[in-house]
Amino acid sequence: MPFQFRKEAIEEDLNSNFPSQGQGNPPLYYSLSEVVVPTYSINSVTEGSGLPENLQTAWDFSTGSFYGTNTVNNTLINNAGFWKVTLQTTFTFSARPIVQLVISDGLTDKTLFRLDEQQAAPSEIGFLETASFVVFLRSGDSLVLRDNLNSDTNVSYRQIATVNGELVNPLGFSFA
Repeated sequence: MPFQFRKEAIEEDLNSNFPSQGQGNPPLYYSLSEVVVPTYSINSVTEGSGLPENLQTAWDFSTGSFYGTNTVNNTLINNAGFWKVTLQTTFTFSARPIVQLVISDGLTDKTLFRLDEQQAAPSEIGFLETASFVVFLRSGDSLVLRDNLNSDTNVSYRQIATVNGELVNPLGFSFA
């Protein structure tokens, strides 16, 4: 015989989402056993009060962008949280181009992306690379783009969650 238990928060959630199930009269009991059978998903997306991830991370009017040609050091983001970042870079080979995207705490760098001339075929006139990331920045961290001669780099970014994991919906979005 399975073990039975009562959890008021689950019971209240079930009763509010499925009112025809008796409102706890008789009380709802849940069974535990060695076999797990998913029958009810308790999360904001399934109940309709949250956005699916692909919509929550959509580009919107708050999207930041940076376009640089032959720039050296550019701080793109210095706010803590989770960020969606897309980078596209091109360069030619008349000099030794290097493009780097790093997380910096002011003392130490962590490289997320690095592209230099040695990674491309020497006979190429130009080279194109695209990369996408979700980046977590702590308080005091910055996302920095470093590129040098003969490079064109475009970076787009949008905050998708706060440092505490609270999702940031697209600008202007609200549930009707």
